[in-house]
Amino acid sequence: MTTMHVEPVGDLIEHDTSGNPCVCGPTERPVKREDGSVGWVVVHNSLDGRELHETDRGDA
Repeated sequence: MTTMHVEPVGDLIEHDTSGNPCVCGPTERPVKREDGSVGWVVVHNSLDGRELHETDRGDA
């Protein structure tokens, strides 16, 4: 099983991607691969609140 982490760049803290709990309270999302197996994406939250000022452009 592979786990990928998505972290905010230049945040107020260094996010823990070692498998220990991160203080930002990230969400884990299963991602089904073409071969039918499942990997995981861990999406970390910023501590500077940038999500409140960003819009989803749909091109990321």
